[in-house]
Amino acid sequence: MIPGVLCIAAGYLLGSVPAAWIITCLFGRVDIRGGADGQISPASVYYRLGVLPFILAALMDMLLAFAAVALARALNQSITIAMFSGLAAMIGHNWSPLLRFKGGQGATSMTGALAAVLFWPLCCGLATAALMMLVTRRSSLSTAIGIGVIFIVTLLLLDMGPVVFYPLILFSVMLIKRLQLTYAKRHMPGAAE
Repeated sequence: MIPGVLCIAAGYLLGSVPAAWIITCLFGRVDIRGGADGQISPASVYYRLGVLPFILAALMDMLLAFAAVALARALNQSITIAMFSGLAAMIGHNWSPLLRFKGGQGATSMTGALAAVLFWPLCCGLATAALMMLVTRRSSLSTAIGIGVIFIVTLLLLDMGPVVFYPLILFSVMLIKRLQLTYAKRHMPGAAE
């Protein structure tokens, strides 16, 4: 049997594949690594190249994180190891060694990992987040509310355990990346004091 640590490492490597960078190189022959927002994400692809490349980059990120969880389960690992593999994929996406430890904020990777572990609660959360986005036009608030819904639905459907807290753990990684980006923007040369 393959040790769980190898599955987690494989998850990290899968998540490290820079989907947004690959798609921008294929579609627009642009390098998004030097973008002003400091992100290498499907959102950056959308702003530079439009809807179709964005969809492809987002799907690729989701599939890579989903594959990290699915691989661990296929190798008869516990749900805990599978969840750690999905978490590792999200960390790999946010801080890819292939991009000098840069990346996106992890929303698409988080979605892929959650789809593999908590599909129906994720559907409820995505529907709520989409509705909130239409009402508020604020993606951060919509994402936070969607994660809250996933947590509540999971809490109602499952016994207490590590699976219940999985959406919150993944969301915390996204928040850490967001804080890192905010800090970096404030301390860039030429930033307003």
